[in-house]
Amino acid sequence: MEDLYVECLVARKPRPYETLLKGLAWGFTVLFAVAGLIFLPVLLVGAVILVLIDFFALPRLSVEYEYLYVSRSIQIDSIYSKEKRRKTAEYELEQMEIFAEESAWQLDEYKNMQTVDKDYTSGEDGISAWILIVHNGQEIHRVRLEPNEEMVKAVRSVYPRKVFAKA
Repeated sequence: MEDLYVECLVARKPRPYETLLKGLAWGFTVLFAVAGLIFLPVLLVGAVILVLIDFFALPRLSVEYEYLYVSRSIQIDSIYSKEKRRKTAEYELEQMEIFAEESAWQLDEYKNMQTVDKDYTSGEDGISAWILIVHNGQEIHRVRLEPNEEMVKAVRSVYPRKVFAKA
């Protein structure tokens, strides 16, 4: 049997507070640097600390999600500032209950279920989001994804009775 490999890249839309946070962080850094050069050289230490914080923390605000479907599992990686990759989650589809579009009626029985919610979508309005309900150890995860059509077809080809598009 041949293994199927499908990948999909989704860029998360920047949230308004993240843009404000980036602006404030760099603004305070410049303010500390200028004040350190003009008034108190001790403030230059604060400017250096702020530069380090800006350099290491702010790139984590720019995120892309990469979904990989390989050998009956979906792996989700987070890519920060298009440079650093981190494995975020992996779900074995043999433990899957259902994979359906967000508005599909088949998800109605899972609405009141106690789940751990995960959102790996772009956050845009009007997207075609899919919900994956999967057992992950002792917990049930409700994962919100934004897969491309090729990935949906790949999952449907292996698990046709568990994949539902909206009616």
